[in-house]
Amino acid sequence: MPISNSVRRWAALGAAAVLALAGCTNDPGGESGAVAEDQAALMELSERLASAETHAYTAEYLVEGTGESVVVAVDPEAGTGAVVVGDRPEFWAGEEEEALSVWLSGKLAAVLPTGEEVSSWLMATSEDPSAMAEFSDTTLAGELADCVKVQGAADSPVGAYEVCVTTVGVVASVTADVEDVAYTVKLVNYHDGVDGAWLDELAEEQ
Repeated sequence: MPISNSVRRWAALGAAAVLALAGCTNDPGGESGAVAEDQAALMELSERLASAETHAYTAEYLVEGTGESVVVAVDPEAGTGAVVVGDRPEFWAGEEEEALSVWLSGKLAAVLPTGEEVSSWLMATSEDPSAMAEFSDTTLAGELADCVKVQGAADSPVGAYEVCVTTVGVVASVTADVEDVAYTVKLVNYHDGVDGAWLDELAEEQ
């Protein structure tokens, strides 16, 4: 599958940032340039997550360590959503997208951070001069994802974490300790859109 220009630009930016952080540059202004590149990359990921709030998708995650499955299915335009943690389905129906985000945060608490939450981590890190970031890319559940490993973010709400974000702005994996919650999740199945028949079937099983 050909890689889009935007992904090529991201890969080049990530490689430049990693090299700069490793000291592999002969440019006298390399350090400040690397910091600016890191900030731009972190902001791009943050904005990508934020812009995906209107995207309809179904994603299944595996909670590493417990083996528990978490399914998130949202269609903001249709005003529907579902979260299935293990074998416990929960449903949402409404018209306000902001309400959907709040609902997701509540249902996924201590299991999976929402895109909005991860976006806020990345934005805070981009403004934190003490943070160090390493960039890479991977493929999870057949989806290309851009990743960042953050360490030493002393002035950020989350000082160390690893996250991957798909090209459409869906969280692909998270490893982070946030206060007393440890997140270790990765995407294992994904498709755009939500299957209405599947939602109806879940509702009938309740």
